[in-house]
Amino acid sequence: MVEYPETEILPVRAEIQRNAKNPEKAYERKAEEGKRPEKETGTQYTGVLSEEFCISCLNMPEEQRKSMILEIQQIAERILKAHGVIKEREDLLKGEWFLKLQKPEFEKKLVLAKSGEEVFIGFYIYPEEAPVPDPNFVLLSQYGFWYPQRIEEKFEETVASFFTGAYGDYDFLNIVPESVEKFQAFQRDFAKKLEDQGWEGPDVEVVEKMLPKD
Repeated sequence: MVEYPETEILPVRAEIQRNAKNPEKAYERKAEEGKRPEKETGTQYTGVLSEEFCISCLNMPEEQRKSMILEIQQIAERILKAHGVIKEREDLLKGEWFLKLQKPEFEKKLVLAKSGEEVFIGFYIYPEEAPVPDPNFVLLSQYGFWYPQRIEEKFEETVASFFTGAYGDYDFLNIVPESVEKFQAFQRDFAKKLEDQGWEGPDVEVVEKMLPKD
């Protein structure tokens, strides 16, 4: 692990603590910065104190944490717990997990997965060629919070954020404000649909499952 001088850590810690109070507002603030063409858009809410920050956020009271995370993350966590993929909040921080679900009356399958820093939540149809998202939400996972990245709808894509440097270098995370707004509205509707359809229920078939691993 890289060691950082305390003088470099302090500004990052202050930014982390400020954004911990409301990560969605922090993301929206960065989106507003994206409207300023004279400034390189980026974010620093992913710094060098990830382990310390994760533990403090994951241990906060349920209602407090619920008010801070996206609706799609709330319902996804409930579904993952209902089907035995995650048992503790700390499992969300692990590098990989996977869950594919099927309901008798649905042609589409629901997939929830994490690979590295990306979380995938969406419906897929399975023609002979390859699985097709309809739709699929891709989110960036940092500190136990999931942030908008893109929406995949069949063969179209709405990009909410992207890296102009190396993937995962958050100094070069660029945000598309109008796409973030679309993502926020769409994910609320999608979360409500998942809840109404009962994907946490006993009638749901687990087609494939991989427990969290680093």
